[in-house]
Amino acid sequence: MQANEIVIKADQVPGRVVFSNYSEVKEQLLKGVALYAGKQYSVDDIDEAQNDCKTLKAVRDKISKAQKELKEAYSKPYLDVDEKLNELLEIIDKPYKQIKAFVDTSEKEAKALEIKKYARQQAAVLGEYADKIIASPAFFNQSWLLKKYTAKKYQDEIDQTISQAAADITKIKNAGGKNGAALLARYYETLSLDGAKAFVETLNADYTDGSVGLATEDDKVKGYKVLKITATESQMASILDELSLMGVDVEEIEDGMPKEMPEKTEPDFNSFVAFDIETTGTFGAGNGDAEAAITEIGAVRVVDGQIVEKFDELANPGRKIVPRIARITHITDEMVADKPPVDEVIKSFKDFVGDDVLVGHNIKSSDLHYISRAAKKAGVKLENPFFDTYIFARRFKKAQGWEKLNLGYLAEKFSINHQEAHRAWSDAETNAEVYFALKKIE
Repeated sequence: MQANEIVIKADQVPGRVVFSNYSEVKEQLLKGVALYAGKQYSVDDIDEAQNDCKTLKAVRDKISKAQKELKEAYSKPYLDVDEKLNELLEIIDKPYKQIKAFVDTSEKEAKALEIKKYARQQAAVLGEYADKIIASPAFFNQSWLLKKYTAKKYQDEIDQTISQAAADITKIKNAGGKNGAALLARYYETLSLDGAKAFVETLNADYTDGSVGLATEDDKVKGYKVLKITATESQMASILDELSLMGVDVEEIEDGMPKEMPEKTEPDFNSFVAFDIETTGTFGAGNGDAEAAITEIGAVRVVDGQIVEKFDELANPGRKIVPRIARITHITDEMVADKPPVDEVIKSFKDFVGDDVLVGHNIKSSDLHYISRAAKKAGVKLENPFFDTYIFARRFKKAQGWEKLNLGYLAEKFSINHQEAHRAWSDAETNAEVYFALKKIE
């Protein structure tokens, strides 16, 4: 049986319902209702009000009845045919669903085999620990079997899990000491070091109580040192993990790690630093290219509504600039070849900014990512509040009839001279003026 062998023969005439005296009835109703419009009643007029209500309800019921009758007459032919077609679908659905269930299950089983094969290949770097990691109940993500999970997506997640496992196993081997075997056994179940410190404390309590073995005299002697550790966020997390695994008590005296930048949503300030960046662009990780990096930071300091100071520095991004981006920004590889690296430029930028509010256009979804990443890499605390003029402008788009919200478009709408679009220093100056222009609309 083939689909082209099935022929559905049915008379299908587009439904047609004509309300031939609509205008006449409408005019009649409008005149009749006019007698009641604005009519005032008092408690003494309750009988009259009840009679008027009864009259209007009778007219309404008549119209409603006609509506129901016409709707039923119009839809009945379709409902009759629809019932028959549903019967035909039920006939085919039983074998179809059975076979489809088999196909879906088989496809998932085949995909599961592919995933496990890839996982075993990648886990080879773990050596003797590979089988334990692959067999962990926390390893296989059932979502990988969904059709939306492409091979690249689940492979990336497997690579990340194995890479993390390698790092965690190294921590356990280096810092686990007498608890190493127990920590590894626990890790195989969860593939996580969360709660490891409490687990170690429990093990050490068992040793002290004599249920497992006596603690040595060296284990009982405790002292402390105050250290200042300067590290990246990931390095700091790794250090704290290893200390926890060793059963070391760590008291946090001061937290100097960078914090997320708080967002301001109201333009209740007239002094700030407006900034913009340009980047190399990227061909994308899927094409084997690295993430984009900063090539220029431009900023202006605004005090009480006036630009009083400017900042503009090119940076060597440590990678090639995508040709399309070079054409837009006019920043070339040759221009940044002898410039300081991004780490140095971000430090200079922080010195310029101080504690001022940062203002930028569409920075929440773009610029702040690059600025924050560069600051963390350079060990710079950049925790200034920020204000995004793109988000602010969105409030007025409909009322102003704006077609777009990009900086160049808004500058044109406000008659602001945008000297050199897609250069950070020029965009920063323009953005400062756009900020005040938007404030005037409120």
